[in-house]
Amino acid sequence: MKIDMNLKGGFLQSLKREVLATLSAEDRAVIEVSTGELGNKPEAVKLGWLKMRTGESWTRQRYTKALSRVIEKLRQEVAAQAAAKKAERP
Repeated sequence: MKIDMNLKGGFLQSLKREVLATLSAEDRAVIEVSTGELGNKPEAVKLGWLKMRTGESWTRQRYTKALSRVIEKLRQEVAAQAAAKKAERP
């Protein structure tokens, strides 16, 4: 499964800093490697950067699953914030 998205182009922009702060160090590393300058690099470079950042070995499958998990976690948080904001309005 290939995930082709530009996270920096809107999705992350709508998140509050507190939401990103709740992510684990590994989750933040996965988001960082998926966005910005590393987003356009080959997967071998991304996996090497993740290994350097986390100190653990990374495979393409682990990276893909971690990215999917983090994106879903962030989607749920955005939905919860939207629901809370909607509930506040009369």
